[in-house]
Amino acid sequence: MIKMLTARTRISDDARTAVAEILGQLDLENRLLKNAVGILVFHPDFLLSNTVKAINDALPFDTIGGTTAAEAVDGDLGDRMLAVSVLTSDTIVFRSGVSRSVDDDAESPVAELYARVAPPEMGRPSLLLTVGPIIDNAGGDDFVAAFDAASGGVPLFGSLAFTHRQDLVGIETYANGRRYTDAITLVALFGDVDPHFYITTLPEENGVHERAVITQAEKNRIQRINGFLPIYYLEKIGLAAKGRVSSDIITYPFVLTLKDGSQVARAAYKVADDGSILCYGSVIKGARVCFSEIGADYVVESTGKTIAHAFAESTDRGALSALIVSCISRCWVLGKEADLEMKEIAMRLDAAFAYQFMYSGGEICPVKNGEGQWVNRFHNFSMIACVL
Repeated sequence: MIKMLTARTRISDDARTAVAEILGQLDLENRLLKNAVGILVFHPDFLLSNTVKAINDALPFDTIGGTTAAEAVDGDLGDRMLAVSVLTSDTIVFRSGVSRSVDDDAESPVAELYARVAPPEMGRPSLLLTVGPIIDNAGGDDFVAAFDAASGGVPLFGSLAFTHRQDLVGIETYANGRRYTDAITLVALFGDVDPHFYITTLPEENGVHERAVITQAEKNRIQRINGFLPIYYLEKIGLAAKGRVSSDIITYPFVLTLKDGSQVARAAYKVADDGSILCYGSVIKGARVCFSEIGADYVVESTGKTIAHAFAESTDRGALSALIVSCISRCWVLGKEADLEMKEIAMRLDAAFAYQFMYSGGEICPVKNGEGQWVNRFHNFSMIACVL
C-alpha cells in the first residue's frame, strides 16, 4: 500500500518559515512509513530565494520535481505556490535518480539512468514516475521511447516541466537539491503497486475540418499532409493565410489516430522555412490527423467527467491518492479564469483524496491499444491521472 502526504506553501521569500509550514503540514514524525520519496512542483520564484533547496534539505528522503505554471494539492491551489507530495509505504521501495545532460540523444542518458535506478537485482519496477525538461532537439516521445527501450515497457507516468511564461524561460527539473535545464528525473517503484491511469484528450468529433493523413514526417516535423506541404493545408482550413500561421494555432490541437487505433494529441508551435510544421511531440507517417477545437467549457467538463470516473473506480478498490497533470494549453484556453480546471478537480477530490496537480509542457501516460494493453504515450492538450 502507498500513502500520499501533501503540503503546500506560498512563502517564496522566507525559506525558514516555508520549511516550517511544509513540515508542519506533513507531520512526518507521526505519518511517515518505512520508505518514502518526495515530488516537488513549484513556481520558478521559489528557486530564486533558495526555498526549494531548503525544503528539500529538510526532508529525510530523496526528491524529484520541477517548475510549473500552477499547482494544487488537496486543500489549496494557485499559480504562485510550492506543492509537495510524499509517497510513503512500508512495503513499496522507491529509488530515484537524474540523468546526465540530454541533447539530441535521449536513449543513452535514459539507459544509464534506468540501469542506475533499477539495477537487475531489484527486479522489474511496477511503475516509473518522471519529470523531464523541454529542450530543442529531443521531446517527450524521445523520452518515452528511451524508457521503453531501457525498461521493456514498464508503465511510465509524468510530465515535462513548464513555467508561467509563454517564452519558455525558467523551465527547470529538480532532484535532491540540484537544478537542471536539460536532465530527466526518475522514480522507480518496486513492489505490489497497481496503478490505474485516466486520460482526457480531444476526440476526432471535435474536428474543424475533414480527416487527413500525414504522408511524410520525421521525428517532430510534419512534412506532408495528403501529399501537400502542411502550410498549404493550413491555408485550406483557415489556420494560415499567405504562408503565415494564425497565432490561434496554439489553441487548435490536432488529434493523431495511430495505426493501432490509439489516439494522441499534438501541438504545433512553428512553421519552418520549408513549409513543414514543427511539433512539441513526435508525429508518425500514416497517422490520420484532425485539427480540433478546445474551449473553456470543454476543458472543465472533460476534466470533471474523467476525475469523477477515476474517483468512482478508485474508491471502490480503496485507492485514495492520485498524481494529476494537465497541459498548459488547457490552462491558457481558460483565460482569466485559469484556475477553473483546478477548482473542478478540488471539488471532486478534496473530501476523500490526497492528490498533487501540476500544469505541464507535455503529458506522459499509458493508453490502451486495440488489444487492450497499456502502451506508454506522450500527449499534448491532455489531462492525465495516475491513481495509486
